Amino acid sequence: MDWRQSRPLTGVRYLLETAQAEGADAAACLIGSAISSDTLQQRNAQIEAWQELAVIRNLLEHAGRPGLGFVTGQRYHLTSLGLLGFTMLASRTLGEAFATFSRFQLLALTLCPARIEADRRGAWLLFDASVLPQDARAFVIERGLSACLGVACELLQRPIKPLVVEMTCRAPADLEALLREFPYPAQFDGARNGILFSHADLQFKLPQAHISAHSEGEQMCERLCVEISHSLHKAPTARLVQQVLIRDSATLLSSRTVAQRLGLSERTLHRSLKNEGHRFQQINEQIKQRLAERLLRDSRLDINSIAQRLGYAEAASFSRAFSRWTGFAPGQWKRQRL
Repeated sequence: MDWRQSRPLTGVRYLLETAQAEGADAAACLIGSAISSDTLQQRNAQIEAWQELAVIRNLLEHAGRPGLGFVTGQRYHLTSLGLLGFTMLASRTLGEAFATFSRFQLLALTLCPARIEADRRGAWLLFDASVLPQDARAFVIERGLSACLGVACELLQRPIKPLVVEMTCRAPADLEALLREFPYPAQFDGARNGILFSHADLQFKLPQAHISAHSEGEQMCERLCVEISHSLHKAPTARLVQQVLIRDSATLLSSRTVAQRLGLSERTLHRSLKNEGHRFQQINEQIKQRLAERLLRDSRLDINSIAQRLGYAEAASFSRAFSRWTGFAPGQWKRQRL
């Protein structure tokens, strides 16, 4: 887990809402998080994962009780996930929606990795708690389970009955009180943290499925994930160039086109980048490589489709470029990571 990973304030806002409902002081829950009241008022403010963890720890100190994570998880909705939520909503089935969730975890507001694991009865959505500190582990898992079940109900537009909800933590002393917070029978002291969905639910046709909207949403999610994971340069011109290239990654943009979009002459663009210690071609190829690696690793697209996603007219041109970047052909690079 990269605790410096950038994320929206959504999770912290829900934590503070839970604190207020539990009678805890919201200001006390922000101590040590480096999140100011001004930051909370900013609509698109970003924080880092460690800051959200600090708020969780404060909440548990001031209002901790069994099941508090389940309560917080109920505040999450598809709209909480922004672009990822829109893309999940346009999926053909619940299974496809959760596969999308698993692929674009940088946008999923989770504090621990999630993955899909096939089962003869359906499929598990599993959370890896090993990356979490012990004091916050149960809360984060509870929140994740509750949020995912709530989102599943929204996608299906009906209640859902998971086959199994399993947790590795011990059962609380008051199970009846827990069931009032989380109306799904949970198995405790288990081997995993996750939800087992049935084949019937996973294959259920979603009411708002839209193939082209889902495809467009996935492309936008890919670009946004790259922007989050790719360290944007601090130098102003290089950063602007990166943002343009990521935003329009399905096209092979020339330096002249990028300069025009930034309101600069091509000569001025190159001079500014040189003064900052960067070259346009280097920035462009770094972004193309990062996108290509993500698509090869995480998507089901073939080489031709990936080439088109990155603006190449043919797979051969993309393969030559990828071999130049990495020293491996795309297929060989992918097989080494399976």
